[in-house]
Amino acid sequence: MWLLLAGIVLLVCDADATPVGGRTVPDFGKMYHVKGILSLPRAEIKEPFEAWYDLEGNRSRIDYRNGKVRTYLIGNDLDYGAIYKITPVTTETEIQATKFFQLNGTKENPIRPQAALPDLQGFEFEKMENYEGVLCEVWKKVTQAGHKKNTYRLWVTRPEGIDSPATPHRFEMVGYNTLLESHNDKYTIDYSDFSPQTESDIFIPPGGMTWGEFPDPVEEHQILANPIQDYVNTSPVSHAHRLFGPFKEKFNRQYESEKEHEERENYFIHSLRYVHSMNRAGLTYSLGINNFSDWSEAELARMTGGVLIRDREKDV
Repeated sequence: MWLLLAGIVLLVCDADATPVGGRTVPDFGKMYHVKGILSLPRAEIKEPFEAWYDLEGNRSRIDYRNGKVRTYLIGNDLDYGAIYKITPVTTETEIQATKFFQLNGTKENPIRPQAALPDLQGFEFEKMENYEGVLCEVWKKVTQAGHKKNTYRLWVTRPEGIDSPATPHRFEMVGYNTLLESHNDKYTIDYSDFSPQTESDIFIPPGGMTWGEFPDPVEEHQILANPIQDYVNTSPVSHAHRLFGPFKEKFNRQYESEKEHEERENYFIHSLRYVHSMNRAGLTYSLGINNFSDWSEAELARMTGGVLIRDREKDV
């Protein structure tokens, strides 16, 4: 159905209509189990995870790093739901001590189950393409906010036919900054072992534990409690981007131009992702955001005598 609104032609699809290409938008069902590997090319990180999702039960669970970190999002707990996280923590006095954290939902921000697959609202069928020897449908979405233009693609198959439930294979985000005129961001998720069923007891957090509040800073609680949210969300402005404001205020940052601001924000986003991913690895040390988190690796290398830890431009 076509509508004319303020001189703009809009295509409005009925709920049961099929988009371009004569294909229905992939549906993964209200319950599933899936494994995945989150890849951050700039940081040369590959982080495995395993997810269980039950929309009707209002609950989900996602384990990271082969179970080193476990997160439970239970929407029916307490008044507005709660997130429970079990994770190893290293401090000045403890090494890899198992800690139990809890984040309660509020009326304004109730806890909902977290999907490990992207919401496909706004995606359109692009093409058929072989991925690792399997012929897949490729679905695409482009979003833009300010100078940030992100392209999302999802590779799926439909084992039982064109209108049957889908099986995910790969999700990719490629970011382009129109001011910097560069592809400055990329990450991928490779999926495997998808199943439309889960076991109910997998969502129950262990009992008899003392659950404490997440550590400071408060601004990072959402990323600590629900790490995958930023990666499957298809908004060009993520929660990580919103943390750049508190960072600038804390370290009194004032940049000379809009271009430098975009560059520094990009460095900060990659630093933040690296810090949180490494801290989920259960290492004998912990990382944190500091005064150098908006520096380029070239700047850091000059400070450390010319040693580059990793090449930011290598895979982007």
